[in-house]
Formats: sequence, structure tokens, C-alpha cells
Amino acid sequence: MDDLDLQALQLIQSGDEQGLVDLMERHRKTLFRFVYRFVYNEADAAELTEAAFLKVYQNASRFRPRAKVRTWMFTIAGNLCRDFLRKQHKLQDHFSLQTSVKGEPWLSMQDQFPGNEPAPDANADSKENLQRIETAIDQLPHKLKLPLVYCILEGHSYDECAEIIRANRKTVETRIYRARKLLQQSVQR
Repeated sequence: MDDLDLQALQLIQSGDEQGLVDLMERHRKTLFRFVYRFVYNEADAAELTEAAFLKVYQNASRFRPRAKVRTWMFTIAGNLCRDFLRKQHKLQDHFSLQTSVKGEPWLSMQDQFPGNEPAPDANADSKENLQRIETAIDQLPHKLKLPLVYCILEGHSYDECAEIIRANRKTVETRIYRARKLLQQSVQR
């Protein structure tokens, strides 16, 4: 896929919009899911995903093949999310059980729960705990949230994340560890 992505970017650099169409066909869903986990709003996620592809198109001439095209695109999307959230002056605090599970847009988190109905009090406790976790994730600093979302929630590699944040793998591991510790402390309160 890396060769196809590089070819698509070279098409864009030569002025052929088909390269952008190819990139969008291959990466639109994964990029959208990544962005959605930051903003928790479909309309905003769709806009930011489109903005990311527009920036890819506008900045194609600046791409240097030191990193994968896909990594570069996720870097752009992560930066757009960070800027968007800064402009909001607050983090979104809602999350849906309808959110798709990594790599499987037809399978929601709700589908992961067993079919047997739990007791109503257990159901309420579960919803309350999920809400606390969601709120805690939203309140993480961007530099901790990005690796957590990208690697843990989206299932990408630590090495790829390291390329996105322009750091080494150990930094990614440390940030994920710190994010998990902060989440643990937030949820236990």
C-alpha cells in the first residue's frame, strides 16, 4: 500500500487529482475514525477529515519520503484535531456506544457486550463508568491523547505513532503509560 500511496501522492504533485481520489478511497474511513475519536461529533469529524485531505492536496509538493504517506496524513489530521479542540476552548464530553470498533465500521462497541441483559443497577453502573472513562480520555493533554487514541483505540503501531509525533518509540510508550495512569486516577476518584 505504501507504494500505491506514494504513487498517488506523485500524481497529486504532477497536478492529477486522481491521486487524491485514490488516497481518499484507501484512507477515508480510517482517517475519519481517528478524527472522530478526538472530536466525538460526526459532522466535525467529517469536516476535519475533508480538511486533512485538502491539506494533503495543497501540501503534496512539500512531502518528503522520509515517512510513509499514511503517517504524514495522520500527522496532518492530528494537528487539525488539536487546533480544532483548542478553538473550542473545551473538550467534547460525549461518546456513543455506536462508535465503531477499530477496523470494523459495521461493528459498534455496543455489539461487543453480551446479549444477556444485565441487572438494571449493573447497567447504570456500567454506563456511569464508561462516561467517566470517556470524560477522562477527553481531558487528557493532546500529547498523551494522540498516542493513546492512535495506538490503543485505533490499533496502530507504536513505531508509526512515533513517526507522527516525531519522537522515538520509547516516548510513545511513556506517553501511553502516563495516559493510562491519568485515566486510572481519574476513574478511581
